[in-house]
Amino acid sequence: MLKTFTTAAALTALMAGGAMAQDDMMIDENAMEMSMADGQTTVTFPRINARQDGYIVLHAVADGEPVVPESLGHAMVMAGENTGVAVVVPMALSAGTELVAMLHAETNGNGVYDFGPGMTDVDTPVLLNGAPVTAMFTVPEGMAVDTVDAVSTPDVAEPEERAESDDAEDPDYRDTTESTIQPNDTETEGFIEEGEDTEGAGDEDDGQ
Repeated sequence: MLKTFTTAAALTALMAGGAMAQDDMMIDENAMEMSMADGQTTVTFPRINARQDGYIVLHAVADGEPVVPESLGHAMVMAGENTGVAVVVPMALSAGTELVAMLHAETNGNGVYDFGPGMTDVDTPVLLNGAPVTAMFTVPEGMAVDTVDAVSTPDVAEPEERAESDDAEDPDYRDTTESTIQPNDTETEGFIEEGEDTEGAGDEDDGQ
């Protein structure tokens, strides 16, 4: 839920010029999607508007307030409208976990999210009317879990058993009148068994 705190008087004052400002800096979480796979949680925002290049950052929530400067995950956003922005949290979040998405600006031009412990003067939160642009939400019950179905391996009988199959539809089917497969015979098949003496077994043209 996008949290907005305004009084009736402030709302009247903001309506003239504030509507455009809110539209060009906003986090749309109405159709937000969450999924979990491989021990990670992915939060996808359908639309994020930003005035400048920066980041959408997920922060934990404690006592109703964002936990900063620590963060759980982030993704880059560009100035203007961004759609389908996915933020990956490298952990499985349990249902009921509160999170807050917050817009941060890219302030030092290196294209890397640097805001964090000991570095709170770069890539700082974007402010609108003196407050960070945020969207607070809770991990829902029954969150979609992406799983890969296990590939079942068919049971394969031993060669001896397959050769004795009595199933007419089995490729290895052999009826009772069919002769068994004979082993290689060097005299009939032309193969030389390992260790067999080949001295004197030259070609017919040898010696000519």
